[in-house]
Amino acid sequence: MSEGGENGNEALPGAAQEAVDGQAETEAEAALMAEAVAIAYQSEDDDDEEAAAEGADAEEDAMSAGEAEAADENENESDSNPAAEDASANQEEDTAADRRSSTKKELTQIIDRWEQLQTQSGYDPVPTLKSLAEIFEREKDAYMRKDPDPLDSRHPYRADPSCQYGLLLKLLFRKDVFMGKLLNDYLRENYFSRQTISRSSLELNILACRLILEIMPGLETTAVFQTANDDGTINRIYSWAEDSIEPLQSYATGLLAEAMEVSDIAINYRDQNMRLVPKMIKRLHMLLAISKSATADHPSALNYSAESSASGGLLCWMACGNGASAPQSPQHNGSGIASSNHGDASNMSILFENSRDAFSQSRYYKRMYIPLHPPTADASQKLIMRFLTSLGEYQEFLAMAFENNVMQLIFGYLENLDRRDTCLAYEVLKYLASLLCHKKFALEFISHGGLELLLKVPRPSLATTGVSIAIYYLAYCEDAMERICSMQRPLISELVRYALWILGRCHDSSKCHATMFFSLSFQFKVILDEFDAQDGLRKLYNVISVLKILDPSQNDSDNDSDINDDVECASRQMVRHVCVALKRYMEAHFFFKYNSFLSQHYATSSSPSSSHYFNQNPTVAAKLTFDQLHEQIRTLQEHTSIRGHWQPVDQLMKLGGISMLLRIIAFSYDWVNSGRSETVRSALDALSVCCVIPRVYVVLCERIQMLDKTTTSGFCSVLGAAAGEITSDAEVLKSALAVLCHCVCSPIIRKDSGNSLIKFGNSSRKNKANHKYAEELIEKVWESVCSNNGIVVLLSLMQTKGPITDADCIRGMACRALAGLARSDRVRQIVSKLPLFAGGQLQCLMRDPILQEKRAEHVIFQKYALELLERVSGKNKALNNPLDPSLSNMHKANVIAQTRIQYNEQQLYQLIFEHLESKGLSQTAQMLQREVGLPLQTPTTRSFHQSPFDYKALSSGSSISRSRLRSRMQDVNAAIMSNGELNRSFGDDSTYGGASTSTASIPNFSSLNSVQTPIKIRRTERSISSVSRSIQKQIAEPGGSAVGLPEDFASSVPLYPKRVTLNTIVTEYLTNQHSLCNNPVTTCPQFDLYEPHKCPDPRPSRLLSSNYNLTSRHFRTQAGFTTGRFDRRYVHTHFSPWRTIRSAEYEDLEFTCCDLVGKYIIVGTQQGDGRVFNMNDGVEQFYSNCHNFSVDAIKANRAGDLVITSSFWRTPTSILWSIADNEFKSKLTLSDVTYCEFSQTAQDRLLGTQNECATLFDINTGSKLSTFTPTIPNQYTKNRATLCRTDELVLSDGVLWDVRSGKEIHKFDKFNQCISGVFHPNCLEIISNTEVWDLRTFHLLQTVPVLDQRNCTFSPMHVIYGASLGSDRDHDMETTTYDTSFNVLDAYDYSSIATIDVKRNINDLSVSANGSLIAVVEDYSGYESKQETYVKIYAVGVKKNERSEEEDDEEVPESDEDGSDTGSENSPNFMEFPMLRNFNSSSNDEDGDDGDNDGYDIVDLFDSDDDDDEDDDGDGDGDDDIDMELGDSVFDDGSSDD
Repeated sequence: MSEGGENGNEALPGAAQEAVDGQAETEAEAALMAEAVAIAYQSEDDDDEEAAAEGADAEEDAMSAGEAEAADENENESDSNPAAEDASANQEEDTAADRRSSTKKELTQIIDRWEQLQTQSGYDPVPTLKSLAEIFEREKDAYMRKDPDPLDSRHPYRADPSCQYGLLLKLLFRKDVFMGKLLNDYLRENYFSRQTISRSSLELNILACRLILEIMPGLETTAVFQTANDDGTINRIYSWAEDSIEPLQSYATGLLAEAMEVSDIAINYRDQNMRLVPKMIKRLHMLLAISKSATADHPSALNYSAESSASGGLLCWMACGNGASAPQSPQHNGSGIASSNHGDASNMSILFENSRDAFSQSRYYKRMYIPLHPPTADASQKLIMRFLTSLGEYQEFLAMAFENNVMQLIFGYLENLDRRDTCLAYEVLKYLASLLCHKKFALEFISHGGLELLLKVPRPSLATTGVSIAIYYLAYCEDAMERICSMQRPLISELVRYALWILGRCHDSSKCHATMFFSLSFQFKVILDEFDAQDGLRKLYNVISVLKILDPSQNDSDNDSDINDDVECASRQMVRHVCVALKRYMEAHFFFKYNSFLSQHYATSSSPSSSHYFNQNPTVAAKLTFDQLHEQIRTLQEHTSIRGHWQPVDQLMKLGGISMLLRIIAFSYDWVNSGRSETVRSALDALSVCCVIPRVYVVLCERIQMLDKTTTSGFCSVLGAAAGEITSDAEVLKSALAVLCHCVCSPIIRKDSGNSLIKFGNSSRKNKANHKYAEELIEKVWESVCSNNGIVVLLSLMQTKGPITDADCIRGMACRALAGLARSDRVRQIVSKLPLFAGGQLQCLMRDPILQEKRAEHVIFQKYALELLERVSGKNKALNNPLDPSLSNMHKANVIAQTRIQYNEQQLYQLIFEHLESKGLSQTAQMLQREVGLPLQTPTTRSFHQSPFDYKALSSGSSISRSRLRSRMQDVNAAIMSNGELNRSFGDDSTYGGASTSTASIPNFSSLNSVQTPIKIRRTERSISSVSRSIQKQIAEPGGSAVGLPEDFASSVPLYPKRVTLNTIVTEYLTNQHSLCNNPVTTCPQFDLYEPHKCPDPRPSRLLSSNYNLTSRHFRTQAGFTTGRFDRRYVHTHFSPWRTIRSAEYEDLEFTCCDLVGKYIIVGTQQGDGRVFNMNDGVEQFYSNCHNFSVDAIKANRAGDLVITSSFWRTPTSILWSIADNEFKSKLTLSDVTYCEFSQTAQDRLLGTQNECATLFDINTGSKLSTFTPTIPNQYTKNRATLCRTDELVLSDGVLWDVRSGKEIHKFDKFNQCISGVFHPNCLEIISNTEVWDLRTFHLLQTVPVLDQRNCTFSPMHVIYGASLGSDRDHDMETTTYDTSFNVLDAYDYSSIATIDVKRNINDLSVSANGSLIAVVEDYSGYESKQETYVKIYAVGVKKNERSEEEDDEEVPESDEDGSDTGSENSPNFMEFPMLRNFNSSSNDEDGDDGDNDGYDIVDLFDSDDDDDEDDDGDGDGDDDIDMELGDSVFDDGSSDD
């Protein structure tokens, strides 16, 4: 602290006379100090000017010399030199490079000199700091002249890598020692005294602050000021900012401004800020008043002397006591204020003297920034404004702003701005924006005409950026916007025009603020209308249409360098803001259009409340919740013509905005930024509103180009967002589902009435054409959704359980979309076969919500689930139990409804007779007995069964039975149509046995016999009560259609129901008994009123009990029945290990895959080898190294002379080998093919797989014959292209191709992520994971859950082996059930035969040519032992003996000398097994069997009687005449039991 300041502080207390003396002394010392500092800086400026002049002269000499040399060279050269211009440009670049190099060298020399001298005692760092400050000021000036974005807070080197300023900053910050000294030691007041040097540290502190401010754009303020906070530097800076000489006071204020950006520091120094903020505002008032008065007195550019105008005039102004000439300044009183005022006068004299000199230099060009040196009044005001801006958002400083009249201060700065100099106005506008965060200040600003003043800010200018921030904060305050919207229309028009101008001609930060202004103000109709009137949508769209990240043509190698990470991140933020603005724009238009539709629809309504609702004030914000918006979209879709137009959507489509939004969603897969979820959600919400117009569906079905030159569908992007592939945010999922719902659930028949909001035409001759166009359009939408795997996405979302707070809503929306999609015949057929419906999984989901608080969403899910079940089952009406509407129950209800109820009338008369006698009506009873001829009976006690309608006290068992009846027979339609009743039902009757709140406990059946009259009641309030229970069935509701009746009869139901008769009561009673049967039948005998009715259960099949009984099968064979199917099932339940090859017997060897060929087995290893073993003795024949990495697949042709090997992770990935002379010889190399297989017939071709593409190669020539690339790939992670048995069809990535024409035939729906599918050997079916598809109709035949994530290997013995191989388990570990087992299934009906557990992980499985042997590659890895692999060969149909079972249980079985396990010792005859001799059989065998001359083959045992099979599976499909031939065996597509 200076001595003047200390003396001033000592003069504050005391008597008046002492105060006058102290004041005089202070004035003299302050004047001397100001004069000294001014002279010092004047001398520095003179030195700088001389140095600059010398440098300019030297530079001119050098340039003149260079020009002379260049002129001489030009004279010697030819005048027609074509490279003259290029040479001059290169010369300029070289000159700039030399200048940058010299500056960098100069900085390095200064730092090196400092490092050498700073350890010496008495070292003076002032010259070093001064030199560095001058270098950075010079480079910063060059950087600022490029007009960088003023709100860009990035490091200058990142903002502009070519700028020298940023490069020097990076170079300086590498000097950690110097930076530590600068930020700590050089800011101490006693730096020289600590060095035992008698010298003031004032100049050192000034230069240190000056240099820190110059390099601040490259500093991390959080780390810097956190350190300064620990050592007390911030307190010292506060004291300088509060009371010190210039320029230290201004520089300290600038440092505090940067420090207050750290919220923790601002909170910790709250008290100091409360004291300093009023002083800073007062100082601004002084500076502004002097500037205004000086400008008024001397309009010729402030040409006045420092002593007369600045010092004397300022002192005279401050001596006015109450500040009469400056009404904006705060009041001052007290004796101690005078000294600080005179200190301020000295400081301001320096500032305005420097301002005069600076103005003379900058008056002829546009000023881009305010330099810090020399310290001017503008620089001081800029730093003060920054300090106040950093604290403006805090609530506790708002009162100070009002007390110190900040509003008038801001108005004073913004009046009469000069276009060439708006730097200070930019700082003022930033301060204004920070204050506009407060609602009170924003309203005061608007009421005092602040908006008019903002719109007068000249453009283009730096202050325009500040205006963009200010209008954004104004739009953030809804009350302020309401006042703005109440102003005159020309002012609003100018505001929108100003903001649109910013959108097209300002920095990116200004564009973002203007975009956010519009997104917040679109909810006001006045702004929206003015935006449309000025073609705002096109200007808003152009903001993102020119971005390189959204232009696939910019994704070339030449342009990669143009987009760095910062530019890409900034572009993504821009896209985010524009998407939000487009969403708000479309939603605002929809809000007002929907209200207009309602006002037209209810124009005849005389209700004052409705007129009040629809006559919206255009100055009030329009708001809708998510559910309200999409419900209204649904309503508007029904009243919109199929060819309708709507101006906002039409204009957006004309601009290409729909495609742009879809492209944004598709590109966002690769974006990693915080706003990605909001970007995608906003784009989807905008598309959702656009779906009101059906023409948008066409754009969603079209292909869009991706950055990698591929194309994708718009629905593919939407489905990806719905599946959570982009982000797992629940809001994004709901927005994507909303788009799908509005598209796939779009009404086909629309209400094109006179009340239609958006219509194309209503003439009757166009209705038919419109209806046809609507059908074609919606079918195109359905096809596009299905082609992009929409069914599996919706199915997975229907079963989702997270996030738990939104899971019920997501389920409901997914179910609604699937119900709308199920209107398609193709989808309905597929869905009916899926386990979700056929297996009753949907009914489990319908029972309870995931979150009990979300019952309303769960009711919606139940509603659409029932609608989906109705469409899948083909029934128009639902079942009577909302909790169990399974397909089986729907079938049972159909059977019950068609049953004719008959009973013995004599039994009914007998019951009436007994009832009359029990009531004492004996004469009436006897009369009935005589008339109907009842036999005379003695009174007996009959034990009747308990009626389900007797509500007396029952036992617990009867109560449960009655509750079960009521639960099963509730009316579903009434429950869904009346949500209140359903909610009460869930709340009060959630468990069985509770009191039911439903009004109807007897079911509705739509097909009762016409003789019986249905019972109908009127629904009244009393009938809802649970106290007054009724057994009468509810048929019709007031104002609604009949429930449970045929549609042609439902419309004719009278308002008042018919009389209830005894016949209808008994009929309903017996019908309910019939509904309790587990297996109801349509044709029933007479019902017995004395005994409970029960339909007979079906007889169990005797065949099922005798499947594995050899005696039963033998005698049935003798009786003429075929039992081949049961023989096959019996054989394939037994597998015995026959030969084992262990990797432990070889050094560093691990087996990965295998293939059986004749009597040999070819094995691939982890080390890349292909090894051939003899199966008879297990001895290795030969081997060869095939790949540098593991062999993942190995396959030989039938002849055994060609082998194809594949390695997924190394190039070449696939190689074709020929085997000759016990050696692998390379024949064909396929570098990019990950999997290969031979053709099925001639085996002269190879089918290779590369991602989703399949390629057919000729083995002899190695050329490509065909390439199959799907238009819409399924992208299976484990795609393996395969050929059918006749080589006519190819299946790759779930797409079926014709080999000859190369055309795509059909794309199968995707229901898993890994397995593409294989052909069934009968060439009529495709097995894709669990789904079985019919190749003739492309229908889904059935699902086989046991095959989930398992590779299928077909055996010629008519079975399928399903195993989850090691490479497949890596993709989906959760769905892998049997890692150590394989399944055996019947190839006819896919019924499970056995599950064989091998107790080790399975890497590969291969079947021999005749199916009698299978080879399994197993691996074992224990905790204490290294990994060991086995190739184990199993004999099919051979039971294990006890010893082999014991050895199989061991972790590492022992081996004998020849490499086979000891189990083979116990089966010596197994080497003589006929199956093995068949390997060596020749064509000379007379009986065509296995070559053992016994006339009998085990394969014939399995298949001898299959030729006469008739519909073995009992499904009655009648396709038993289709044979499939594999190897030497022929089997039918079905076999019969009888």
